[in-house]
Amino acid sequence: MTPRAALGMVLGIGCCLAICLMPPLEGLTLQGQRALGIMSLCVFWWLSTPVALPVTSLVGLALVPALGVMPTNDALALFGNQAVFFVIGVFLVAAVLGHTGLSSRVTLLALRRFSRSEVLLCNAVLLISWGLCWVMVSHAVAAILLPIVLELIRALDLGHGSRTARRLLLSMAWGTVCGSNLTLLSSARASLALELYGGYRDKAGLPEDPIGIVAFSAGSAPVSVISLIVAAIVLHISFKPEGLDLSPAIARLDERVKGLGKTRPKERVAMVIMVGMILAMVLTGPKWMGIVALLASGTMFLAQVLRWEDAERYVNWGVALMYGGAIAVGGALYKTGAAEWLARALLPEGLGPLTALALVGLMAALFTEVVSNAAVIAVLLPVALPIATEVGLDTHALVWTLPLSAGFAFMLPTSTPAMAMVFGTGFLRIRHTVGGIVITAVSLAALLFFSQTLWPLLGFAVNLEQP
Repeated sequence: MTPRAALGMVLGIGCCLAICLMPPLEGLTLQGQRALGIMSLCVFWWLSTPVALPVTSLVGLALVPALGVMPTNDALALFGNQAVFFVIGVFLVAAVLGHTGLSSRVTLLALRRFSRSEVLLCNAVLLISWGLCWVMVSHAVAAILLPIVLELIRALDLGHGSRTARRLLLSMAWGTVCGSNLTLLSSARASLALELYGGYRDKAGLPEDPIGIVAFSAGSAPVSVISLIVAAIVLHISFKPEGLDLSPAIARLDERVKGLGKTRPKERVAMVIMVGMILAMVLTGPKWMGIVALLASGTMFLAQVLRWEDAERYVNWGVALMYGGAIAVGGALYKTGAAEWLARALLPEGLGPLTALALVGLMAALFTEVVSNAAVIAVLLPVALPIATEVGLDTHALVWTLPLSAGFAFMLPTSTPAMAMVFGTGFLRIRHTVGGIVITAVSLAALLFFSQTLWPLLGFAVNLEQP
């Protein structure tokens, strides 16, 4: 265990014990105080990772009934929510696209068409990695594309000092980061935010107003497009073309395409089921998204498109466990009143709706560089929702703002799996990704702009002046 991890472990346990054992805080129940103690432990452990992130979430889940915050059955019921099964279903569907080779076929054919110059090739990698996130979890897209990008780099005989190699790798990583904000299928953090929002809405007695896959995509996709455009500009300025001969790369792509052969029946079946799943989610609404995802993945198993042994290699079960535990800890904060108490304690005087929205977005963007974006949602959203009510900010705004801002992870290897993958190749250092600051800043500005202009026009009731 590293010194940083050991320190975080000790601080987390110490802070949890201190909060739980201190005299009762005014306006806060004993259960709420203990819920705050559990959250403090999770925050320290998520930041320092003395254990894996899913383990921290499971420890937090176990502490909720162990410390008397909620009955055991109630705490475990929070874990078994729709968001967890939606994440599992989406990962299984992504596993099918990767296992059948359908995603690789689409990628290789597209790259072959845009391999006439370095600039076109790099922009193609950026656009393809972004576009695949329309229907696949961004983590899975990065895992599929990285071997293809590395093969191109080897075919071009690029060294670790090559600008083109760095641009190709960052194009893949930044493309998936931008694409993670496209739809509910692109990342799991959006479904986590929606689930936590549903718990807050029930606790506050607000009318049921769920957000579906079409509504979320319409509000988030414009921000994703702006991020993609800025990323392309930053990459073009930071990594100038080297005048390479791309014929070896073209030959390698041709070999890979020929090796795939004709489209196989399994690929066609997978595509039909994928389209059916998306249409079913649109038609049935947000309450059924988890069920539809599981039924679609079950259909793929029935159609013999995927075997369970193969699925186990593709699905990140740790993500599902982490999300379930995070939702349980966040739900405990809501149900005990701890989130509302903390919001009032942290709320600056005279804070306006737009300022509150900008502050929450900035905090999420900063935190996501050093900790999992799911942890960012789990920590900030339970506190931000009561703050929104206090300052007159429609809570719908946060359901877009927090997941989108937590996706602006363009700089550090700790920010997202895609960035960790490309840093792990040895071609990149942090000095090569500082341009990500520009992408984050412009993306945040675009988010605030759309929150006041586009979102209300789309009928999402995001009125920043409405108390």
